[in-house]
Amino acid sequence: MADRPYAYDLWVFASVTVARVAPDRVDEIPQLYEALLPVLRASVGWRGIYVVVNRSTGSGHLLGLWDTEADALDIESSGAFQRILSDYPAGLLLEPPERSVGELVFHAVR
Repeated sequence: MADRPYAYDLWVFASVTVARVAPDRVDEIPQLYEALLPVLRASVGWRGIYVVVNRSTGSGHLLGLWDTEADALDIESSGAFQRILSDYPAGLLLEPPERSVGELVFHAVR
């Protein structure tokens, strides 16, 4: 599909987690996820993660990339997602996160 301006070579599933964190603690997030990488890397089908946070409001979105929908769902059903949340420092999350899984249907890069 080289004639199309967008990429079809990244067929994956994504988990999207929406969370609100304490705005004054956003700088703790990279170190937290560095520590959690071994858990993620050990997860079957895990391809990568993006964490985006609005520093003013604390509104955050975490995009996890997975080989299959089952892989994306398994981290939650296996209890690993809950273990990851338990590693968050007290007071960092202002409310429980919401997580959903879907198929990546479009991807483009410059």
